[in-house]
Amino acid sequence: MLSTILVSLPIFLIIFAGWLFQKAKVMEGDWVHQANAFAYYAALPALIVVSLWDINFRSPEIIRLTLASLASMTAFLAVLFVVLSLFTAMKRDTKAAIFLTAATGNTLYMGIALVEVGFGKGQVPAAALVGNIYLIIPLVLSILVVRYWHTKDHGIKDELMAFLKNPLVLSVALGIALSFVPVEHAAVASLKKTMQMLGSTSSPVALFALGGFLYGKFLKKDLHMVMFITALKMIVFPLVVFGIYAYFAKGVSAEIPVLLATMPVAVTTFVIAEKFKLNTALVGNAIVFATLMSFITAPIILLLFK
Repeated sequence: MLSTILVSLPIFLIIFAGWLFQKAKVMEGDWVHQANAFAYYAALPALIVVSLWDINFRSPEIIRLTLASLASMTAFLAVLFVVLSLFTAMKRDTKAAIFLTAATGNTLYMGIALVEVGFGKGQVPAAALVGNIYLIIPLVLSILVVRYWHTKDHGIKDELMAFLKNPLVLSVALGIALSFVPVEHAAVASLKKTMQMLGSTSSPVALFALGGFLYGKFLKKDLHMVMFITALKMIVFPLVVFGIYAYFAKGVSAEIPVLLATMPVAVTTFVIAEKFKLNTALVGNAIVFATLMSFITAPIILLLFK
C-alpha cells in the first residue's frame, strides 16, 4: 500500500502546485491553454516516438504480447463505443469525453513504476510495450471518435486527412519506423536524447495545467459521471483484458496487462479534451478521482497476482 501511495503522490503534488499557481494568480491570461498546446503538439508526440523507438518489434515474444494487448484493447474499445452509442439522449461531446477518459490509462507515468515495484525491474520492458499499446492506441482512435461525435461534418476524405495529419498519429508512425533504426551514429543518439528530454515534460506540464484548470471547479457536478468513467476504466477494462488472456491468449502472462489496465485515467486526456473543446471539467475530475481510487485498486491487483 505504501509503495502505491509513494508512486501516486507526485501526481497529486504537481496538480496541487498548479492549483496554487492559479490561486496566487502568478500569470495572467489563459496559460492553461498554452501549456496544453505545448503538451499536445510537442511533448506528447515526442514521448510516443521515444517509447516506440525502444521496442524490438522483431522479437516473437514481443509480437505475441503485442497481438494479445491489441486484441484486448480493441475488444474493450468496440464494446465502449457500442454502449455509449446506445445512450441516444446523451450529448455527443459528453460521449466523446467518456470514451477518451475510459479508454486511456496512465500506463507510462504510473503503471511502469508500479510494475517495477510489484514484479521487479526484469518486467519493465514488457510493461513498456503493453503500456504504450494501452496509451497510444486509445489516444489515436479517440481522435477519430471525438471527431465523429463532436464535429458536424463527417466527410470521409476530410476526416481521413485530418486524422492522418494529427501529431499523435504522425508520432506513432515515426516511432515505429525509428524502432528499426539502430542507435549507433552520434547524430541519431543526440536526436533520441532530445526527444527523450522533450517527452519527459509531457506529464508534468499536463498535470500542472490540470491543477490550474481545477481551481474552483473540482467535483462541483457530474460526480455520478466521474464514477461511471472510473468503473469503466478500472473495473470493466481489466475484466475484458483478463478474459482475453485467459481464453484467447493462453501461455501469455496476464498479470502485467491486467495491472496496467487498472491504471487511472491518463492526464494526457485532459490535453486532448482541451484541444477539442470537450467537457474539460468532467475529464479533469475523472483524472483526479480515478487516481485516488488507484490507491485501493493497485494494491489489490498486486496482491492477487503475487
